[in-house]
Amino acid sequence: MSRPRRQAAPPELKVVAAPVDVAVADEPGERDPAQDLYDKAGPSKQRAESETFDEPVFAPVAEKVPTRPLQLAAKRAFDIGFSLAALTAGAPLLAGIAVAVKLDSKGPVLYRQVRVGKDGMLFDCLKFRSMVVDAEKGGPQWARNMDTRVTKVGGVLRRTSLDELPQVWNILVGDMSWIGPRPERPVFVARFRKQFEGYDLRHTVQPGLSGWAQVNGLRGNVSIADRTAFDLYYVRHFSLALDARIFLRTFAAVVAGE
Repeated sequence: MSRPRRQAAPPELKVVAAPVDVAVADEPGERDPAQDLYDKAGPSKQRAESETFDEPVFAPVAEKVPTRPLQLAAKRAFDIGFSLAALTAGAPLLAGIAVAVKLDSKGPVLYRQVRVGKDGMLFDCLKFRSMVVDAEKGGPQWARNMDTRVTKVGGVLRRTSLDELPQVWNILVGDMSWIGPRPERPVFVARFRKQFEGYDLRHTVQPGLSGWAQVNGLRGNVSIADRTAFDLYYVRHFSLALDARIFLRTFAAVVAGE
């Protein structure tokens, strides 16, 4: 199956400020850190100086978007029902991955990372551990291509997105939804919301396991401006029909190994 083509991009996002308090993780001094967020290659060489929660990560937005309460209720019902079914049917796979992670390297099977959810609420996002236990001893970092911190089993899990499976539990308990903007870490949210106008709008809905940006090719080390523009488009045009479209495209991509 061929990779789905990216849809026409939403209106260009307005950049209101340059990134702050960001250091380059490798090749220090050879590149202006402020350029990384404007680079189409994305922030692959950025890391924050510290994982701090002292900076605000959300403020109520003035913009009004359709709430569609009945559709939201149906969306939550689907989240609960499909999560229960997935956890039940996928129990053997989850157990097998857990054993593989444990045998492959020292450390816990699950990795917990604080992310920003709806209305700026923080929650522990669950993943199968795909890196060595001291992967961020130098501070919070974005994953890179050919990242030496990734374990052998972790490399397979990341390529197939199987490392994300524990987030089905986050969906079941209400931290996340199957569909929505991908949750980000507080230390980066605090910076992106200063840079991109309307960034807080993406936190007026539940974050998702997959989203409009992801099915349009914006995964991993990509332009944050482009990804945010697609996330804001999703919030402003939310509907069950759009969710179904994203869900089906995500499923097709997983089956195709993309």
